[in-house]
Amino acid sequence: MKKLWILIVVLILGAIGFVYFSPMFEKEPPKIKIITNGYTNLQKPIKVIITDNRGIKSYKVIVSAPNFEEVIAKSTSPNLGKKVILNIKLSHELVSFKQVKLIVIATDTSDWHFFKGNTAKKTIVLKVDTTPPNAVIIDNSYAIGRGGSAAVVVQVGDKNLKDAYILVDNKYKFKLIPFVKKGYYAAIIAWPFRENTFDANVVAIDYAGNKSITHIPLYWRSGYIYKFHPKKITISDNFIQNVAKNVLIKMGMQVPNNPIEIFKMENNTLRKIDEKDISKITSKVYELQEHKIVNNFNIRRFNPLPGSVEEAGFMDFRHYYYHGKEISTAIHKGLDLAKIEHAKVYASNPGKVVAEKYEGIYGNTLFLYHGLGLYSSYSHLSEFIAQKGQEVHRGEVIARTGSTGGVFGDHLHFGMYVQGVFVNPLEWMDPHWIKINILNILNQSKKIINK
Repeated sequence: MKKLWILIVVLILGAIGFVYFSPMFEKEPPKIKIITNGYTNLQKPIKVIITDNRGIKSYKVIVSAPNFEEVIAKSTSPNLGKKVILNIKLSHELVSFKQVKLIVIATDTSDWHFFKGNTAKKTIVLKVDTTPPNAVIIDNSYAIGRGGSAAVVVQVGDKNLKDAYILVDNKYKFKLIPFVKKGYYAAIIAWPFRENTFDANVVAIDYAGNKSITHIPLYWRSGYIYKFHPKKITISDNFIQNVAKNVLIKMGMQVPNNPIEIFKMENNTLRKIDEKDISKITSKVYELQEHKIVNNFNIRRFNPLPGSVEEAGFMDFRHYYYHGKEISTAIHKGLDLAKIEHAKVYASNPGKVVAEKYEGIYGNTLFLYHGLGLYSSYSHLSEFIAQKGQEVHRGEVIARTGSTGGVFGDHLHFGMYVQGVFVNPLEWMDPHWIKINILNILNQSKKIINK
């Protein structure tokens, strides 16, 4: 009799152990993940992922609102697998509700809970927003030329606004900067020289995924489409050995043995590296990082080297020849200004020195930030006088000209950039152009906003 009881106890303990440790009686409920930011426009499906180590037996998705409840997805099958991915589409009948609840219930194939399995439930609240943001153009420059700049002021309204920006030619994004009052924004934009045509739109997107696109009516400046000016430049062995080669060495690059390859590496490979770095430096909009609202933008003509002569123009198409044979080309993306050796370089407008560094073919280069995404650059310098982080004033000496980098002699390469895109410096050296195309637009817009 005693042995019988021992056997019964052993069997009971064995049964309990089997139930407790067997995979058939897994106790962990399914995991439910609902991918959402808490908003819905009733158009974009909401992704639901249900996973379970043993397998999913059933699921049900319910949408709930005051006096409303509907099962919008369900399934029961022992063959659903260990992972179920659902793309839940909400009905437009919910458009009258400000928010709805999405409830997901899932049960696994475990025999736990008297063979009923483990059940998980997850509920989230979704804000319903089906209205796209409203974007209105307050004012903009009348026209823009290839390689040129323009000003735009807009009002963007949406209580759930996620992002707003200006998109040029469907590929170049220009950030909007808060201007004067909440909901108003200003930007300087550019027509990148690589593009033969120009189109600009304000794009506004809210957290629910609604999107609005508003066209900016900028005319193309007639007679302003660039025809590249060809310029033939002869490269000597002396230049390759004493300039191009030294630039590569200073940049830590491996120097080829062939003189033609040395020049190509400097003029082609290194130039691309330099311009990528310059674009990165000049892409930042510091007002956005500092959460500043711009109230005033006063800027005068740029004249960094008074009394100088122009040695090379913007968009010159340079053809480089070595022993009578063309070996490389490049497009000149600024102005070359020459005066005397080691001439003083002046800040034409207040700004902050954001970088001063050796920039490959551009040599010692200093970058100033002037606000609204606008930068000026000064290259081939022999000396930095202003230092990184320094605030400079109009008329202050910031550097001296030189012949650092891949150049033939002492001069200043002057460049202008708008949010990483290089633009025509001649516009920014013309006080009339600045007044008509930039300052008037911003000042007129400010009056309208403050009415």
